[in-house]
Amino acid sequence: MQKSPDKPIQGSLFEENYLTRTLGSLAVNPDLALTELVANAWDAGASFVKIKIPSDLGEKLIVEDDGCGMTPNQFRKRWMTLGYNRSKHQGKSAEFPVNRKEWRRRAYGRNGVGRHALLCFDNIYKVRTKRDGRISLFIVSETSGQEPFVLMDEKIEEGEGHGTKLTVAVKCNLPDPERIRTVLSGRFLSDPQFKIYVNKQTVALTKHEGLIDQSEIQIDNELKVEVLFFKLDDTSKRVLHHGIAFWVGGRLVGEPTWTLADRIILDGRTRLAKRHTIVVRGEDLFDLVLQDWSAFKLLPKTEKLFSKVADYVENKIREIASDQIQETKEEVIRRHRPEIEKLRPLAQIEVGDTVNHITNKYPTLGQEYVSIAGKIGGRPLNYKFLCAKVCAI
Repeated sequence: MQKSPDKPIQGSLFEENYLTRTLGSLAVNPDLALTELVANAWDAGASFVKIKIPSDLGEKLIVEDDGCGMTPNQFRKRWMTLGYNRSKHQGKSAEFPVNRKEWRRRAYGRNGVGRHALLCFDNIYKVRTKRDGRISLFIVSETSGQEPFVLMDEKIEEGEGHGTKLTVAVKCNLPDPERIRTVLSGRFLSDPQFKIYVNKQTVALTKHEGLIDQSEIQIDNELKVEVLFFKLDDTSKRVLHHGIAFWVGGRLVGEPTWTLADRIILDGRTRLAKRHTIVVRGEDLFDLVLQDWSAFKLLPKTEKLFSKVADYVENKIREIASDQIQETKEEVIRRHRPEIEKLRPLAQIEVGDTVNHITNKYPTLGQEYVSIAGKIGGRPLNYKFLCAKVCAI
């Protein structure tokens, strides 16, 4: 007997912990899990998000916001749909409660993964949400078989207000409150319309101080970014990460770094690198960001972005390091003046040109390294060999 192609023989089955395993780092890293839940509050138009972290395993972790909340139907559609496409169904802008209809912000959410971040702590949790005169309580659990996660229970009653409260008993991956405050402070920019609290303490969101240059870079006909160059004082160094940081809609993409693609701009161990940070901001970069915000997509436009930003940063580094460059040149020549004076005139010129080239190309290179690279066995190196030695340092 031949089966009809419209009637499947069997549906899909889900292995135990399927959803947790598909979440990757989000299911085992409390830093990422709580970052995603804060981002969800932002997308819901919240003015605050409060995180309560327990001191021991088995106790409750709570994430509460005053965003727009969800109706029962919205919860079933948005929360209970695996891989829910927020951009498709709700647009690219955050949704706000009625009393904040004048507010504007770009939403971070894309694929509906962040809502499952509570599975980092246990496979069952509660959602209490208020909207349109109704208060709804849902219990969600991960499972196996025909469904990767299910709605275990719900209670709906009349009530005023708006917002969402998430509760989970922490069975694993207990977060450290101080670390979470530090993580969140470095992943969201300061916004007067959005406050974050961890165990009742306000998170000091990243503020930029010490601006020494601000430029706009046109990447192509459609894309441009704003680049801000900061010198860090002793206070800001504890808040801002040094390196090149890409911020999209007030949220950090990946981690700051001095390496873009295959170009190493600075050695992060140098004093110059530790005293500066570069912020690249662009509202048109959303489509280039991976869904988990860990990095950018590998696209030709991204390569062009990195290339132009790297060019800008290298030029600014040379300007900032100009005093150091001149000091290094003079000190190297002074140290080796007796040897240099013994050379023929053309050789002296070659040594001077080589030192100029090396110190300009590697502005953070110390005097001792230029000196070591510039001679071997008491004899100045030729130009090509000197370059090779410096590159190897």
